Amino acid sequence: MIKNDINIDSSFLIEYREEINNIFRIYFEDINPFIVQFEILKNEFPIEVQNEIRAIYGHLVRASIAKNENEVVRNIEKMRSHTKRALFDCFKFSCIIISDEYTNFFIRYKGVDLTYINKGDFLRDIQQKYRDASNQIKKAKQLELSNASEDQLVSEYQYAYELFADIDKKLREAEKDASYLKHKATKKDIISVISLMVGVIGAVVGLLGWLC
Repeated sequence: MIKNDINIDSSFLIEYREEINNIFRIYFEDINPFIVQFEILKNEFPIEVQNEIRAIYGHLVRASIAKNENEVVRNIEKMRSHTKRALFDCFKFSCIIISDEYTNFFIRYKGVDLTYINKGDFLRDIQQKYRDASNQIKKAKQLELSNASEDQLVSEYQYAYELFADIDKKLREAEKDASYLKHKATKKDIISVISLMVGVIGAVVGLLGWLC
């Protein structure tokens, strides 16, 4: 390994410990729980979030080898910026996952009369909630293409996530009833087929008896 004459000094952490502690807190309390969920639900670590975390660490190292205080402050500010971007990427990816779950739910229960759930309120409410959440995520994405600050983007994506999280909760609550309705409909279809077959067989037997 080639050794470079680089003076690494992490003593700057003491002077900027409040800023650094806040960045670490956001990662530990907000970002990391999302990462765990992504790995559980999708068995993956979104590349966008990986890149932001890599950038955070990179600026932390650059701050430790900075030649003057201005460079230290600039790199800490970059750390803060990438932390916020990692957070709203987590919100964004979570919205995508829940949107897929919404689609899969209706594919799974295609042909099932879901108006029986919660006296019809479930279907009407979940569809309206999905429209609202979809509009909010579109708004956040459009804002991302503008000169909006990281704070604005975090706020907009967080709101979108909260709307989608409510959808996820409603889907989980409705799962048992939807499954029951699907089972009941399947059972009814089987009985109908059997009845039809019995009727056909009876008609055939009757016809043969008449012919004989």
